[in-house]
Amino acid sequence: MRAFRHRDFLLLWLGALVSFTGSWIQNVGHGWLVFELTRDEAKLAFITFCSSLPVSIVGPFAGFLADAFDKRWVLIFCQAVFAAGAFFLAAATAFGFVQYWHFVAVALILGLVSTVEMPTRQTVVSRVVPPEELAAAVPLNAMTFNLARIVGPTIGGVLLASFGAQACFLANGFSYAALIASMVFIRADLRSLPRAVEPVKDRLLAGFRYAWNHRNLRTLLLLEAIVSVFAMHYLALMPAIAVKMLGLDKQGLGMAMSAIGVGAIAGLVTLTFLAERRLRSLTIRLSMTIVGVGLVLLSYARSGGLAYPLLMAMGFGTVSQFNTTNALCQLLSPDEFRGRVLSIHIWALSGLGPVGLLLFGWIARWIPESLPQSLAPVALAAQALPGVPDFGLLGPGLLVSDTGLPLALRLGGLIVVLGAIWAWADRKGFQGLDGPDAAPIG
Repeated sequence: MRAFRHRDFLLLWLGALVSFTGSWIQNVGHGWLVFELTRDEAKLAFITFCSSLPVSIVGPFAGFLADAFDKRWVLIFCQAVFAAGAFFLAAATAFGFVQYWHFVAVALILGLVSTVEMPTRQTVVSRVVPPEELAAAVPLNAMTFNLARIVGPTIGGVLLASFGAQACFLANGFSYAALIASMVFIRADLRSLPRAVEPVKDRLLAGFRYAWNHRNLRTLLLLEAIVSVFAMHYLALMPAIAVKMLGLDKQGLGMAMSAIGVGAIAGLVTLTFLAERRLRSLTIRLSMTIVGVGLVLLSYARSGGLAYPLLMAMGFGTVSQFNTTNALCQLLSPDEFRGRVLSIHIWALSGLGPVGLLLFGWIARWIPESLPQSLAPVALAAQALPGVPDFGLLGPGLLVSDTGLPLALRLGGLIVVLGAIWAWADRKGFQGLDGPDAAPIG
């Protein structure tokens, strides 16, 4: 916890915690009001899609703004826009003119602003702590989101029940003042470094070229992209997993989501205490293995008692890999490229994730209906071949009588396991990452 000794980091941490708590408070009122207006689950999901769409499209390029301008003023502007969106929804709700398209428009606008805000805020961490403490500061910084995820919904539920959704929006709008104040009082120099004038096109693509031309960064970003695309769909499918596979009620679903959160916080605490031991390569490889194996085992679980420990392990593994990668992206990138490299890191997590969600959501939904008895002979013939074991992947039980949901989890988990095997075998991709001064290998 030595990072808290640095005044500027503590200000950033407290500001982010209050801001994230406000966001989770708004999420409660936001989801309730949208569903109350539409009574349509698809329209509710579409709001989330709209908020993530800008990251998928322009996320890899937005980081150049974090490198080109003073980070202090970029963050202040972004927080002001976020607050304006929350206050608009509060006013529209309070005065009774709120409509569904308002939520769509706000989601798109704020999603676009988020593509700039996220890499900018994360690059500030490297300015307010010395390089030797960055590995411990990154998971501490990420802990603000997970702590807010525990506190925010509770406060949001009380406000929603007592004063209505507009109170949730107002609370979120005012919460952004905390991060704005942090930016005002932070003493560190957050200005961009002077650099030679270059065309905008070159500045946009420079981050891609830098990350791809260095073996370490290329390996780290590809590995987390594999987890994002082929594993993280389980979060969006958790309601279906809880009901169809585990036989849980609403309370059981809450416990399942809490298990993931507990594992995530445990991962962040572990990373903080292991920061000085520099086990970065082992952390990424082991974390990816845990996620892949956990996802495969989850596909066989049929009760909460079996699923909760697996969900905790997966929460631990994903947070450990993603935050270690975040810290390494900052350590391996010079200041003039750091914002752009972090934007690629964020894109690999948030921008590519919807691709996997669409793919595995389709498998979970349509495989049981679109793979009828006609495929049973193919599966039986495959299993009859000498040396082909029954892993539950080729057998007719999965393709015909089982649901597509376990198949979606199992296929994704197996692909992540293959990615983990590659990580264990690729020594050059991890060369130099455990030293005191990690430097990229070209």
